[in-house]
Amino acid sequence: MDPTSRRPLRPLGLLAVLWVVAAAACDDAPTGSSPPDGVVDLSRPWASSSAAAEGFDEALLEQAFDEAAGLPNLRALLVVRNGRMVREAYFNETDAATLLDVRSVTKTVTGLLVGLAVDDGVLDVDDGLGDWFPADSLRPAHAPIRVHHLLTMTSGMRWSDADDFIPWYLSGRPVGYVFDLPVVAEPGEAFIYNSGTSHLLGRIVAMATGRPLETYADERLLGPLGITARSWQTAGGQTSGAAGFALRARDLARLGQLVLQEGWSGSTEVVPASWMEQAFARRVELGPVGDVLRDGGYGYQVWTESGSPPALVMWGFGGQFVWVVPSRELVVVGAHHWLGADFDRSARQANALGALIREKVVAAARGASPFPSGH
Repeated sequence: MDPTSRRPLRPLGLLAVLWVVAAAACDDAPTGSSPPDGVVDLSRPWASSSAAAEGFDEALLEQAFDEAAGLPNLRALLVVRNGRMVREAYFNETDAATLLDVRSVTKTVTGLLVGLAVDDGVLDVDDGLGDWFPADSLRPAHAPIRVHHLLTMTSGMRWSDADDFIPWYLSGRPVGYVFDLPVVAEPGEAFIYNSGTSHLLGRIVAMATGRPLETYADERLLGPLGITARSWQTAGGQTSGAAGFALRARDLARLGQLVLQEGWSGSTEVVPASWMEQAFARRVELGPVGDVLRDGGYGYQVWTESGSPPALVMWGFGGQFVWVVPSRELVVVGAHHWLGADFDRSARQANALGALIREKVVAAARGASPFPSGH
């Protein structure tokens, strides 16, 4: 992702969790102590279904896939509704076995791993940087910064992906590079999109758990979802918490479905529902973000869209998406080739695919899901 502008924060009031909006009027909404009824066991192969059976406007969905075939550099488009694979297509020498590097979608994965570490009792969102990094690497301006500021991109540390990402990656000191940059806002006051601080989150998880980030992810998140094929970029010998995580498209859809299922896979609570509620709440108000989000916001390392219908959006550079629409029990995965892309091409690809998902795929999933949450 590449929205690097500094934006002031607006007062938020009570936080809204998108997936429970539709269930708010129900006396028996899930509490997190047991799985929602009928959730999919994500460790099993996807069940398949038809567009008609899952309540789609078939012609509009077909139009979406026809248009997708004409998008330069698109690699994959998948649609899951009600926990069933409805449609998938691959382009430009990609197939179902291809590992797709989805760039900053990695950040959402890192955010989930923070939640698991919190659940393990080895990390707290109110921890300060000084709890995890040597004092001689920090300055007084870093003292007020907490883990929750890193999660919401409100640390106040200066960053521009356009100016800093490549020098950071090549520096050989990915933690030191971030701390060398000035703090330009009080923590909590401004949203500054910062891949460097996402990397810090990955390092904190690794230190807190005593395991490499990718090992912890395999044990606590990917393994329980049946995900065995993945790759992960490193920076300076450290697994990147910011970018470079790669999965097969069907496995990216599992992450989206996990969000819909409030952290559950069958009878297993993979990520605590309490953390899912915290992480996917709208904590920062942003307004329009590019031409992708009409009324955007940010949670814990994830974008939110409060337009109609509300959505949760994992978004990576070059036009990579896991788009989750809770009210319609819908997950859409879209991924582009990104190597060689500059920020202009990245924005064009993201805008085109974002519009296709919102205006064709989401629109084709007519109205509310015919099933309650998780079927």
